[in-house]
Amino acid sequence: MVCAILSVLAAILFPVIRTATAAARNRQCLNNFAQVGAALALYQGDYDDTVPPVNYRKASTSSSEEDRSWVQTLLPYAGDFALFQCPSDTGRLGITERSTVTTGGWKNYYNASLRSNLGYNFIYLSPLIEDQAGNWNAFPASGSQIANESSTIAFIDSVWDRTVSGQPYGGGSWVVVPPCRYIDTPSGAYDTFGIPGNSRSYFGFSPPGWQPSSSTSWLVYGGAWPWHRNRFTILYADGRAASVNLPLLVQGCAFAPHWRGRIQSTTDYLWDLQD
Repeated sequence: MVCAILSVLAAILFPVIRTATAAARNRQCLNNFAQVGAALALYQGDYDDTVPPVNYRKASTSSSEEDRSWVQTLLPYAGDFALFQCPSDTGRLGITERSTVTTGGWKNYYNASLRSNLGYNFIYLSPLIEDQAGNWNAFPASGSQIANESSTIAFIDSVWDRTVSGQPYGGGSWVVVPPCRYIDTPSGAYDTFGIPGNSRSYFGFSPPGWQPSSSTSWLVYGGAWPWHRNRFTILYADGRAASVNLPLLVQGCAFAPHWRGRIQSTTDYLWDLQD
């Protein structure tokens, strides 16, 4: 009888505990994003209202002091590397970024920064472009270029990769890509990314975009990932953190995989700089 009662109580309590734990992790993630938002504001105050460059050059896990990620740039303002990690990211198991930052040397610190769970909306906010001479240059936006900071995504929950069974692993990704790219106009398709035709972006000439039908690609949501019961934590460019669902991320966009969809309302679309 006692065992039966304990089994019933366990069946009732375990889901409640799981829900409470998930809610606590969601609150912690929101707090982390908000603190990174405060660090972003401090950085912009020091650099004429511009956002940080996503990288100095094309990112590579073999890079050393030749490059720096936006995470490394903001860390002195944020103060704690743990703020860039999502407490619900089960794929972080075995990753020890915090000790790496202090003892692992530049290369390990750099590589750890690329596993941030805050994915940067870098194509709009700080595109990284290679010129014909082979030089990589970032073009960070200023606050004045963002038409509505309160409705423009700066960072979002992200994932590094997924296993063949579709499970996330490796932590997060310091960059993400948006769901739509083009706007139809009477003169043809307008590319909102603004990448010059004779240049190359970080994702190459033909970036893949979102692939929601894929069972294994990390780009299922452009590198973003719903760590919180199918919801994503985001940070708007004005520093406000929020928890949102998938429909909000594609609003204003007639979504289709591989950037075949079209932006239909720049007012509703949360990724670009236009209003």
